Amino acid sequence: MVYLCLLTYLTSPASAQGLSSIPGVFAEIRVGARAASLGYTGTASQRGAHALGWNPAGINPVDGLELTFSYIDQLESIEYGHVAVAFPVIAGRSALALSAQFSGDDALMEGSLQLAYAHRIRFLWLGVGASFRRAVYGRNSLSASDYVVFDPDEIAEGLSRQVRGSANGYSIEAGLTLRLTDDLTYGVSARNISAPLFWKSSSDIRPEVKSYSESVPFELATGIHYELSDRLSGSLEWVPPLASDAGGRIGFGASFAPVDVISFQAGRLILQDGFSNEVSTFGFGVRAPSSMGLRLRADYAYVSSDIARTQQITLTVGL
Repeated sequence: MVYLCLLTYLTSPASAQGLSSIPGVFAEIRVGARAASLGYTGTASQRGAHALGWNPAGINPVDGLELTFSYIDQLESIEYGHVAVAFPVIAGRSALALSAQFSGDDALMEGSLQLAYAHRIRFLWLGVGASFRRAVYGRNSLSASDYVVFDPDEIAEGLSRQVRGSANGYSIEAGLTLRLTDDLTYGVSARNISAPLFWKSSSDIRPEVKSYSESVPFELATGIHYELSDRLSGSLEWVPPLASDAGGRIGFGASFAPVDVISFQAGRLILQDGFSNEVSTFGFGVRAPSSMGLRLRADYAYVSSDIARTQQITLTVGL
């Protein structure tokens, strides 16, 4: 309970007001096709390697070591690759998880590494995590022939102003999951408790290196996952707005498995940003039959919004 109170205290207005606006890189895309297809409700519903980007308290895998590989086409504009591994340190008592995420090209390339640890105290799991982030931009090559509609002098001046540089940073996360009953799980995740980014940039016309820093906004998510039966489950998640320039969101979704080897998911994400902005999510999952003795699962998520569609594919392997 002290741990939960600490997370609540960190959401006070005094803490949120000191945060800068969201930077242009390191967007929180929330990896994991199953959680994405459930209306982005992963704080309480995800376990094992799937939970790494949602709630570090949920990283304990059910049946030993677990690997996940994900591909994300975010808003039809940015492609991400993600790999994660989670394994129990002491079965049923503690677990570790690692992940790597990468995206971009020479114009803007970014990557992150994450480490998390979770420990159980009776029916309560506590987790902490840390991420290292790095971005490199402006390394793409340009030539005057790429811009034939401009005069040569305009092209030369534009190329001399091309900004290049890098950004480095880290973030700290914490969370908990509480098993209220065998079927009902409550989760809280505090993301970007401390998340500074340190930038360095320059150009040909201004070769001196300029440095500055900013912070990724703090975010608190709370969710509930309920197993109505072996075939049907539902999830609900709420992220309250903590700053005047940051909107909250509400997500909910349901999963139905007509047979053991396949399940279907659908959900809705409501963005509380002052606009009529709702996102519909759909997906399905296929897994190997238990009779094969192989722990293998593939999940797909399709996310439809007014801006563009997002697709995720996740492959999970148990060893």
